[in-house]
Amino acid sequence: MRPDLPASAPGEPIPLWYVLPDGFHPVDLAADPQPRMEESFDRLSAAHPSATTDQLVAGVLSFESALGRMVADGLVHFSSLPCARRTGLLTGLCQIFVVDRVPGDPNLYPRQVLKAQRTDDAASAPHRAIVPLPCGPAAVTVCDRVVPVPGACFGVAADGATEVRSVTFDIAFPGAPEAAALTLTTEALEYEEEFLEIATLVAAGISFTPPTDAPSPDLDVSVATGGPNAGEDIRSVFG
Repeated sequence: MRPDLPASAPGEPIPLWYVLPDGFHPVDLAADPQPRMEESFDRLSAAHPSATTDQLVAGVLSFESALGRMVADGLVHFSSLPCARRTGLLTGLCQIFVVDRVPGDPNLYPRQVLKAQRTDDAASAPHRAIVPLPCGPAAVTVCDRVVPVPGACFGVAADGATEVRSVTFDIAFPGAPEAAALTLTTEALEYEEEFLEIATLVAAGISFTPPTDAPSPDLDVSVATGGPNAGEDIRSVFG
């Protein structure tokens, strides 16, 4: 078994490449936040024309605060996916985290993840499996849950809640005590088949080695490219 290597030091490149299907809109986590905040303000203003300036500012600051907390927790990619699909408009979020894992055989990591999940909360995630991907085995969790939505996040006074479906892939780096956690989330529950199809495509595009092939023209290259082969489609696992 190949020995584990030390985790990447802060500021060093992470050996993680991925591709995104057309329609994703990544947030540049290293960019100056001022233009992003101005864009968020304009978007909220258009979506909620009756909101006051104070509410809009609160919404923008709430998003930036949440983004900062996620970066501190290992977030390396954040994007939205308002994609025009075959059956309509599929919206959602895509997040990739790099997290620490227990050193050891990376092929055993997915089983460790699923075992820990069953211990933590067996009711919240009814669909779990280990799925082979081009970059290695992944623990896959599909779950529906109701999440609170603070009104300040959208520049309105009232709080609310929404039901979302999420798909999470947990994949161990092959030569370091770290793991990639990819999560896609959507409120468009009626587009389950296409959502799982997109999630599988994104997960299959993750790679821990530099790409050797030219990127496909219908994929948006965010950091680098991985293989577009979707491996075993999770739809065959969860039916």
